[in-house]
Amino acid sequence: MSSHALPACAAVIVAGGSGNRFGGDKLTVPVAGKPVVVWSVLAFARTAPISSIVLVVPAGREEEFRTIVQAEGICKPVSVVSGGAHRTESVIRGLRDLPASMEIVAIHDAARPLISPVLITRCLEVAASTGSSAAAIRVSDTLHLADQQGCAMKTVDRTGLWAMQTPQVFPMAPLANLLEMTMKRGIRPTDEVTVALSEGWKVPFVENPEPNPKVTWPGDLALVEALLLARLAGA
Repeated sequence: MSSHALPACAAVIVAGGSGNRFGGDKLTVPVAGKPVVVWSVLAFARTAPISSIVLVVPAGREEEFRTIVQAEGICKPVSVVSGGAHRTESVIRGLRDLPASMEIVAIHDAARPLISPVLITRCLEVAASTGSSAAAIRVSDTLHLADQQGCAMKTVDRTGLWAMQTPQVFPMAPLANLLEMTMKRGIRPTDEVTVALSEGWKVPFVENPEPNPKVTWPGDLALVEALLLARLAGA
């Protein structure tokens, strides 16, 4: 399916995390000349099928992030809304801000600045054909299960194991309804695929051949910057 045949597509970029493991705010830190959060917003703005973008940010910092985004002169409108106490609530708030006409929505972690329009489009195309999709990579490292003291206990078979990334793409209205139910039940999943699987949804993986790491620790910034600079040099 070509991108021009896709239904109305939107994006919710989640930037509402606490940054505890990073030791502070990681999304406004400059990397390769721009704040981390800007790279994700730019990637979705440059993805042709995406017509609506919502950036979900920590409560009380809406104007700060709005100013950061506006400084880039992005051609598509980007709405900035406050996040909730946890991921599911933040995503729900982002979904509520989207036009009801949107049919497919991509949920993305703002802390993954290496996302590309090519991967986003592939995920949208798969979701349009199958109902949903998620960016992921096959696990290639040897895996061991540790005991409570952090010592190796046994080897885990990595056959069929995938490491999840974002975007994760779903039909908008069903996802919104499912997340609302999840929140009412007091469940706090770490991603949307977890919620979808709990209801028996089939989620095809879109294998990503390029690096798409999540900025979690301060040391991640050097790697992300090197990858971004290499990409810009090759553009």
